[in-house]
Amino acid sequence: MAVAAAESPVVLAMTSRIEGDPLDKVWRASTHGSPLMTIDLGPLRPEEARLLAGGFIEASNRFAASCIERAEGNPLFLEQLLRNVQESETASIPPTIQSLVLARMDRLEARDKQALQAASVVGKRFSLAALRFLIDDPEYGCDELVACDLVRPAASDYLFAHALIQEGVYSSLLHSRKRELHRKAADWFGEQESILRAEHLDRAGDPQAPQAYLSAAMDQALRSRYDVALQLAERGVELATTGALRCALILLRGDLLRELGRSQDSITAFQEALQLAEDEALRCRAWMGVAAGNRVTGDFAAAMEALSQAEPIAQRLGLVADSSRIRHTRGNLFFAQGKVSECHDEHQAALAYARQIADPECEARALSGLGDAQYAQGRMLTALEYFSRCVELCRRAGFVRVEIPNRVMVGHGLLYNNELGRALSEVQAACEAARKVGLVQTEISAQESLTFLLVMAGRYDEAEQAGARCLSLARPAGARRFESAVLYVLSTLRIAQGNLALAREHLAQALELARQTGMGFLGAAIFGALAYAAEGAAERRHALEQGEGLLREPCVGHCHLWFYWHAIDATLAAGEWEAAVRYACALEDYVRGEPLPWAGLIAARGRALAAVGMHGPTRAILSELRRLREEVRQAGLGSALPAIDAVLETTVRS
Repeated sequence: MAVAAAESPVVLAMTSRIEGDPLDKVWRASTHGSPLMTIDLGPLRPEEARLLAGGFIEASNRFAASCIERAEGNPLFLEQLLRNVQESETASIPPTIQSLVLARMDRLEARDKQALQAASVVGKRFSLAALRFLIDDPEYGCDELVACDLVRPAASDYLFAHALIQEGVYSSLLHSRKRELHRKAADWFGEQESILRAEHLDRAGDPQAPQAYLSAAMDQALRSRYDVALQLAERGVELATTGALRCALILLRGDLLRELGRSQDSITAFQEALQLAEDEALRCRAWMGVAAGNRVTGDFAAAMEALSQAEPIAQRLGLVADSSRIRHTRGNLFFAQGKVSECHDEHQAALAYARQIADPECEARALSGLGDAQYAQGRMLTALEYFSRCVELCRRAGFVRVEIPNRVMVGHGLLYNNELGRALSEVQAACEAARKVGLVQTEISAQESLTFLLVMAGRYDEAEQAGARCLSLARPAGARRFESAVLYVLSTLRIAQGNLALAREHLAQALELARQTGMGFLGAAIFGALAYAAEGAAERRHALEQGEGLLREPCVGHCHLWFYWHAIDATLAAGEWEAAVRYACALEDYVRGEPLPWAGLIAARGRALAAVGMHGPTRAILSELRRLREEVRQAGLGSALPAIDAVLETTVRS
């Protein structure tokens, strides 16, 4: 026919599969040089596949999208998948494709057929070494499978030519044979590939599968792959039948949920574990998890109660590491309430326990807690030393979960040392690291701190973005304390923008949340900002009185620093010069035990601006303002510049 077509006004079109393609040199010679053109048909492009799918069902339908993905550009497979969906709406392999695969497989020799079936148990990609192990044939090669276009070389491994071929071959196995091969595959992957080992034991119906899922989930958690770890733990919970193993899986699930920002779900998981716990050690862990979750949501009473349940168990059983963690958590709760001496004592005890058993992670956490205790007293530079030691220890040991939040606190310490540029670098890196490894709870804290530092730098557009990101994470996580904090910070941004009405809205919400979680963490600072955003003198005086009253109660050190900062600016804006000087002096008095460059600069700026109001722009005052402007610029405190610039520019014009 090819020869005849060469002499006639005819085009002869023929199709052939790659397998057994007859167009070899002998065939070509037999056509006596008839003109010939070959076209290799590649897979359908996605848009072509969607067009083809539209002839069967709506191309945007989720089943159509699934079929397009599974077909991998093969039009026959796509058509058969779509017809199968129309008939049954299931994801099973269509009988037409299954029969096609079986027909091709039946043409293989017994040895190759056995190898192909074993390879299908591994998955679409497999190694020759794994295949040889599964079929107990160290000499086997895949040449025939490649020649039949059932599998293809892929670097050092092999791939099934199509996912549906792998599915079809796998479906041909008897259930008993599948289980046998999955058990062997689990042995092959072993502890080095813990996820694959667990999955193969699961498919084999092996009773060891739940324990394997626990091991795999713990391994992924150590690698900071929390989403993957949670999926593995949840599958383990589904399979586990024994109380102790199921309890251990739920405990891990609770930890992972908390790290992923699902605080209430985490608490629920630990409460379930309490009901399942068959021994006191597991009950201790469950109570500690309940406490950790309630700390995030700001329910400090419930957290303290949970710790009071856990601590006697830890002491009775000699669980020193748990004792260290319990004291550390209680110290964190005291910190959030502004109870400084109690915070210090708890973290000092946590450090002693950590050193008793030479546990570097517990030691790092205790150093962080001691930094918090110094921070709570306003001794920010001493706190910076503790946080830096903690970060260095974490970097040496690879404790990412502890390192990231402490980099945030290093950033705060650098701010008070007038190194805002370095502070921003630390906190931005912490945000990126937390997001990369999926530490949602840590990212909430980091984003709130980043928002604050960006406001201090006068970079308001960036602060807006960071604040929005923080709120989007904090609200679903139930992190009310950090929601309150970022609303407070956003209020200072609104004040800088001149939008006092919106600032008051933010502050009303922040204050309500602070009253729920404890005024000692931020209450005074919120009232300081309310004084600046006040609608009149009476409202301003009331806010200042409320804030000063809270400073006489237990509260965190930044409450003093931020309240006085706001009080200075609020009274300057109102022309209350003597009050501004009084608040500047109060700020310096608070840090007299450990002077802070930031506090000194804010106080000096306040006094100089008040002096202009009281005495006019004298040469000496203007000289001082110019000096302060340069110091503010070097510190990176862009938010403190406008008031100084306004005075200097007015003086130049006049």
